[in-house]
Amino acid sequence: MLDSDTDDCVRLSVAGAQSLAEKALATLGYSTEDATTVAAHLVDASTWGYAFAGLPRILVIANRPELKRPTTPITVVKETPVSALLDGGNQVGYISLKRATDIAIEKVRSAGVAVVGLRNSWFAGRNAHYLEKVARAGYAAVYFGSSTPTVVPQGAIQKALGTNPMAIALPGKDNPFIFDMGTASVMSGEVLMKAFLGESFSRTVGVDKHGNPTRNARELLEGGVLPFGEHKGYGLSLAIQALGLMAGSRMRNGEVSDFGYLLIAFDPGLLMPTEQFTAELQELLEKVRNLPRQPNVPEIRIPSERGFREREIRRKEGILVNKRVVERLQQMVGA
Repeated sequence: MLDSDTDDCVRLSVAGAQSLAEKALATLGYSTEDATTVAAHLVDASTWGYAFAGLPRILVIANRPELKRPTTPITVVKETPVSALLDGGNQVGYISLKRATDIAIEKVRSAGVAVVGLRNSWFAGRNAHYLEKVARAGYAAVYFGSSTPTVVPQGAIQKALGTNPMAIALPGKDNPFIFDMGTASVMSGEVLMKAFLGESFSRTVGVDKHGNPTRNARELLEGGVLPFGEHKGYGLSLAIQALGLMAGSRMRNGEVSDFGYLLIAFDPGLLMPTEQFTAELQELLEKVRNLPRQPNVPEIRIPSERGFREREIRRKEGILVNKRVVERLQQMVGA
């Protein structure tokens, strides 16, 4: 088994996890279609090995203030043949970013390039989930997401930046090449999960509300986490927060906000034949993969390869979900 069973976790089949997630989301007011979309995203994240980004997110969604506010249909507020700015209608990002991704693919097919921004939305989920769809359509993509303040800028004692992920996806020979990273020392989902379980991180990853270093997840919620890589991570995070402004991150429900998503996609054929690019990319990855290794290094890993490999295994073996999370979800659905 890829994941060892523990007393703290419950093993669910992919179908069982999907069903439980859909039923729990329905209790929050999501339609059958939207619950299916969100649940599929969460289960897929779990199959990639990101437990915190899986079913536990439903408990976080349930407590988000946005959930109590009215929603409206996702609309295009500004558009050109190669661009679109979407208003997410206060819909959760699992739904609105799926729409933004579909629009980006449509525009690349017709114009070769697309720049799509999304505002008035929240909780993007796993960014690679969207970019995989773009890359499997044969296109390249770059993604930036700014979010609500979670990160304390270098030298400060108060949070002002989001965890602000970025991702790059390229069409590949078998599977796409996807690099997906956050610019914080840890992702907000990890903090929320550990805070729910009353756990701490193994190292100091942020500060408490007084600016003192801490690894306690509940203290991090009141304080903030640090950027990764000191000034380099801070600079990258600030740049992504600025890019989010282009997507209208300051406008959400008539209030100042910091959620903004920017997706840039294009056809590699604009620069060279796509077949040539994918062949050269494969050659590059093979060269890196087959480099001489340092002692005790079993393999040189390529971004996203582990995830693709483990996803296929967990689709057969099932996924492990924290027992307390499962119990809470079962309580929601009355099981």
